[in-house]
Amino acid sequence: MKIKLTGYDKFFITFVLAVSLVVFLLNFQLDAAVEQKYISVHVNNEFIMELSFNDETEQTVSFPFGENKEHLAVLEISGGRVRMLPISHELCPRGICSHTGWISRNYQSIVCVPNRIIVSFSDKKPDGVDGVTY
Repeated sequence: MKIKLTGYDKFFITFVLAVSLVVFLLNFQLDAAVEQKYISVHVNNEFIMELSFNDETEQTVSFPFGENKEHLAVLEISGGRVRMLPISHELCPRGICSHTGWISRNYQSIVCVPNRIIVSFSDKKPDGVDGVTY
């Protein structure tokens, strides 16, 4: 069974590819225009902290984690990027969170599964309810 493409089929395929390319390029343009302002940290599904953030910020920040918050994790913020410094091998055997390296885009995040830590960017400070489902 051989499929024959008509002129309309070829036009439709070309149109869909062109629109996809334009949307893909716009996504990068709009993402580049968004300025990250805050870094949020969640541990064990609990909001721990939100840090003000810009390209000139250079600091290290510690936050507690663990069942009784007996351990400390360290974030390094520098030049518009953030990374998590290595956690001891006993607490995070594979160290994927520290091997993630520097992140600098809104869609990137650092996740430490064994310790249930999530570090992510937000372009605006959340206030109140972010969504309602009926």
